Amino acid sequence: MNRKNTILKSTLLATSVVTISAVTNVTVHADDMASKTQSQNTPEKQIAKKQDNNNQQLSALKQQQTTAENQAAQTNADKLANAQASNDAKTKVLNQQLQDQINVANQQATDAYAQKNAEVRQSEQAQAVTENNAYQSQVAAQTKANDQAVANQQQANAQELANAAKHIVTPEQKQNQIDSATKDAQQALDQAKSDHDATVNKLNDQLANDLKQNAQQEQAAKNDLKQPNQADSQKQLDDAQNAVNKAQGENNDTQSALSNAKNTLSASQNALAQAQDGQKEHVANTINLPAGYIDAWKEYVNTKEKDDFLVTESTYPELFKKLKQLDVKAYNDNLMNYHSDPTAKQTPVTLNDNGTLSRDDIIKATQFAVSLLNPIREAIGVEPYKITNASIDVAQDVANEYRKDNWNTWENNHDGEALSRVAEKWNTDLVSESWAGDGWFGGPWHVYNNLTLNDLYRGVYNSILMLLFQDASQNYGHATDLLGVRAANSDLTVAGDNLGVSFEYGKGMKAWGQTNVGGFHFNSISDASSKHIQHLVKEGYVVDAADPNSKVNQPGYRDEIAIPGNTSQKQIADLQAKVSQAQSQVDQLTKAANAVSQTLNDAKAKLANLQKSIADAENSYQQQLTAINTKFSDQAAKLQADHDAKVKAENDAYQAKVDQLNHDLQTKVNAIKAQPENTDQLKTQLDQKLAQVKQDGQHKLDQLKQAHEARLQKIQQDAEDTLAAYKANLDKTAQAKIAKAQADHDASVKALNDNYTQLKSQLDAQQAKLVNDDQAQYNALATKLDGELTALKNQVLTKTSDHQTAQNKQVVAGNANTVALDTTGKTAVVLPNEEKKSVVMAANDKRAEAETMTNLVQMTKNNKNGTLPQTGNSNSAAIIALGALTSMFGLGLVTKKKEW
Repeated sequence: MNRKNTILKSTLLATSVVTISAVTNVTVHADDMASKTQSQNTPEKQIAKKQDNNNQQLSALKQQQTTAENQAAQTNADKLANAQASNDAKTKVLNQQLQDQINVANQQATDAYAQKNAEVRQSEQAQAVTENNAYQSQVAAQTKANDQAVANQQQANAQELANAAKHIVTPEQKQNQIDSATKDAQQALDQAKSDHDATVNKLNDQLANDLKQNAQQEQAAKNDLKQPNQADSQKQLDDAQNAVNKAQGENNDTQSALSNAKNTLSASQNALAQAQDGQKEHVANTINLPAGYIDAWKEYVNTKEKDDFLVTESTYPELFKKLKQLDVKAYNDNLMNYHSDPTAKQTPVTLNDNGTLSRDDIIKATQFAVSLLNPIREAIGVEPYKITNASIDVAQDVANEYRKDNWNTWENNHDGEALSRVAEKWNTDLVSESWAGDGWFGGPWHVYNNLTLNDLYRGVYNSILMLLFQDASQNYGHATDLLGVRAANSDLTVAGDNLGVSFEYGKGMKAWGQTNVGGFHFNSISDASSKHIQHLVKEGYVVDAADPNSKVNQPGYRDEIAIPGNTSQKQIADLQAKVSQAQSQVDQLTKAANAVSQTLNDAKAKLANLQKSIADAENSYQQQLTAINTKFSDQAAKLQADHDAKVKAENDAYQAKVDQLNHDLQTKVNAIKAQPENTDQLKTQLDQKLAQVKQDGQHKLDQLKQAHEARLQKIQQDAEDTLAAYKANLDKTAQAKIAKAQADHDASVKALNDNYTQLKSQLDAQQAKLVNDDQAQYNALATKLDGELTALKNQVLTKTSDHQTAQNKQVVAGNANTVALDTTGKTAVVLPNEEKKSVVMAANDKRAEAETMTNLVQMTKNNKNGTLPQTGNSNSAAIIALGALTSMFGLGLVTKKKEW
């Protein structure tokens, strides 16, 4: 019986008792009525009277309800009107309060500014008075100094005029003085020219001497070099070349015997290179591990407790801490380390209609995953993954089963029942699973259009990073699965030998605010030939994976699929053997030609050494010659540059001296010409000096005035700046007060409006509830009266035939003892007693199943190793249930054979 039918039948059972009771009561009541009124009223009158009575009761009730509803509506309207009026009055008060606060804030700012203005202006006036007083003192002192300077100059002028005869010079005297000065200047210029020419000549002579010595030293250095003898060198080269030619001829004769062997070797090597190149094409991505990572997992393998499969902080505290630290570096080192494959970018990925990968893409995803994981497993010392047709098909079956169950892994974790069904289908002990979400494949929006093989590889790559390096919160359950370390010191079947990587998503499935969620499944099964399975068989355990009759071990399914970059090892090993065999043949034939080959090599070496020696000698000679040329050329250039710099300095000094002599002469001539020739000229010159003194004095007074006016302007500007800053602060404070008052006002008005809205909602809800309650009361009365009327009709009217009665009922399974109303409330539906029993049994079975699973989970928690006693009962229901539970963690239970 399915769940939907169970719920329906349970509902019918619950209503059947009430219905039977109701029908029975009405029947008894109708019999009493009939016995009392049969002689007085006809059936039609009784029914009509009952119908009128029913209508009157319903009409009266409806009128009563309408009146009550209208009164309630009017009361509510009055309450709302009063509330609105109260709100309007309170809002008006709030508005006036806000305006008063605004006025007060503005007035306070105005008063404060007026007070500050008075203070600043008073200070400004006081500073101006002080400045004026200081200025008057400065002016008085400067005026006094000016008057004294004028008086001194007047006195000096009077003295000069009194001694005018001493200062008056005739034109003839002026000319004599000028001629004398000119003559002295010319003599100085001539001497300077003579000294300058002598210095330049000396510098030129020094340069010529230095360049001569430099050339002599250069020639001497070149004379010391020994140039190689070209004739001797050529004869030595000819002899060596003849020896090489002779040895080469002998070597050519011996090489013909090696041609066939070398051809065979070359063909084998080409085949090997092609196979190895095929590997290299798939090794574009690797997982880089920090130092200590492999050793940490080796430590776990060597120290793990029996049948353990997790790394918990309580059981392995130091190792757990070490792995967490290594995880951070490993994850960061590899997070952005995926290398896109240009070829894979051109290869589309096929998704089936149910959101799963095609088989070909599952193979490619698995091959890529194994190429990343096997190097790590091998470094730890764990058997590498293999890929078989069975492991690929198992992975595809798991993805399909998840979709059949419409399973949301994002919210529900693993689908244990699906994994168990697949394991049973393939006759293997269990299907292990590690799972990662699809954020790296379909992107954050889970869009699966136009995806390529490169997208698939990236998704697998990042999923492995998460499962290996972000697994501490899961006690490394995923890492121990993918790394294959569970088998060590364990008598459990832990799968982990043959891998299949699939993907599936649910179209429209939602989780965590996202749609189309899905993920990657890393499913593995045991391999009959693995060391661990062979160990379990040797110990006497019953292992389905080792049974040759199991589906996973059937021909075709157990065939391996190549792992590019890691598989095809047998093919490569065979090719390497062929290369070794061909190489051995070549070595044997080459051994006979070694003597000739060695002679040829020696001759070639001698020729090469001789060529190198002669070339080195010539190169050395040329290098030394170039070095000598460069050295002495640089020295000559430096001598010339030093000479030019000294000549320029001398020229500049000479020109400066000429300029100074000419300037001094002109100054003397000007002074001579300026001498007075009579008393009037002397007086004019003296008056000019006096005027200059007066002008200098006035200039000083003007400077004092400018400084004074600038200080007065600064005093005024400082006052204006102070008041402006103060006013800005006052305005800011006032605006803050006004803003707060406005906010308080708005909050109060909002509170009034909210209260009104809340009151209206409450009153509307009350009104709606009243109407609904009235309608329910009316409907109940109508139903009750209709039932009474129907019962009366059945009692007083003539009974119809059994055939007609049957037409008014629907009987299920022929049992009329259990009755329920259908959805119309009129037709009788009968349920059989057997279905009632099945409903009860189904509920009991469900409860028993839940209790069984609870007990199994508790038993697993109490059993540290997660194993059961080896009782020999391989069909135990407890073992089967616990096996289904433990498959979620990638391990299973096995039992030993019975020992008689």
